[in-house]
Amino acid sequence: MAAQVRLNRYERGIVEVLEESFEYPADVARGIVVRYIDVVRKLGGYDSCFDHAERLHRAYSADHPPEQWLERIRVLETESRLAGAISKLEETHAHVR
Repeated sequence: MAAQVRLNRYERGIVEVLEESFEYPADVARGIVVRYIDVVRKLGGYDSCFDHAERLHRAYSADHPPEQWLERIRVLETESRLAGAISKLEETHAHVR
């Protein structure tokens, strides 16, 4: 049996928006947030609850798995780190002539 996920206030706010703005029943809305909890926590609480709820609604409606979403985030983070490393190397070599 899976462990119960404890939602923080922000995550409960996303559940409320899914209920009120996207008309999900309470249990379904909570289930969506729980299913995508790793994505929500990875993205952080910078956007409004509505913005997160809208993303989750689109992902849930398209049956987009959270694992695929997390993999895409990982790839983008890796590309960003590599781009930063390359630009630093370019700066170092640009001064050598």
